[in-house]
Amino acid sequence: MRRVLAALLSVIVVGLMLAMPVSAGAKTVTFTDRQGDLGTAFFSAGQGSHEWGDPLGWWSGESPIGKAGYLDMLSGWVSVRGDTVTMGLMVASPVPTDGELPESVVEVMWGWFFYQSIDVYYGGGGAPYAVYIVWDGVDFNAVLVDRTSGTLPFDLTYLDFAIEGNVLTVPVSSASIAGAIAWFSETIASHGNPYPLDGVPQFGGWMAPDLTDYQGPLAIYWPWQAMP
Repeated sequence: MRRVLAALLSVIVVGLMLAMPVSAGAKTVTFTDRQGDLGTAFFSAGQGSHEWGDPLGWWSGESPIGKAGYLDMLSGWVSVRGDTVTMGLMVASPVPTDGELPESVVEVMWGWFFYQSIDVYYGGGGAPYAVYIVWDGVDFNAVLVDRTSGTLPFDLTYLDFAIEGNVLTVPVSSASIAGAIAWFSETIASHGNPYPLDGVPQFGGWMAPDLTDYQGPLAIYWPWQAMP
């Protein structure tokens, strides 16, 4: 049975890797993430999950967000080829580009967060660099937030992006995230007025339905992946 399960997991991982739109010759770091874990991001334990056991979820699978499979990450990656960094996410269901947001949600985001040091936060905004694809139910945008100045407002650069079914990708120049050594991914659902991207995230108006599953041997609060 263990051999069968291991074989099945290998097939799943290989399938996810083959689905990633990564250029030949690129250096790539990837993670896989459990399907169906929306809302349990901070309450799980063991290899392939997070630190604190899984006593309860933030919401049930029957809730509006629990049904939003496009917020449920299956895999994510960062790929470096030449002077271009391409990041991507595969989610559990196609992004409904002409659909409605979950009830009570005013905006969703798919994010990649880049660190120059795992011990330093910038201007209260967390990671020194963040890249988001943002959907307000009508329009989509992709933006790079540069917090390295440590002062408000943070610098914003709008980016090209692609959404193809359940795969989202964004390219940036390597220089735009200079010094990045680690990263993780997260999906975000805002319930109140979304915080300005050039400002500081405020708790109370948003939640993280899914966060990169813990991948390594050490229990760290944010599950960083090394840059390629």
